[in-house]
Amino acid sequence: MDIQQDDLQTVAVHQLADIRDIKIDTTKDKDTRIQEFIRAVKNPYCFRCGNTVIKVSFSKDGESFQDLLQEYFSSPINCE
Repeated sequence: MDIQQDDLQTVAVHQLADIRDIKIDTTKDKDTRIQEFIRAVKNPYCFRCGNTVIKVSFSKDGESFQDLLQEYFSSPINCE
């Protein structure tokens, strides 16, 4: 099963990891923290925050996630 393709209409919300419950040891190196997060969340493309389901997807031809975040945080409207 492709974990990126979870259908929000049929996903069992109560079976998704709640990101609020995930604790990552910030003293560990980046690669270890990433591995711990993926192990804890089980599906980094579909999880929940409380009762809200979060689905992450990326466009093959779009800007990188890093570029989009930099653009977002550089925007004057987000600096207030």
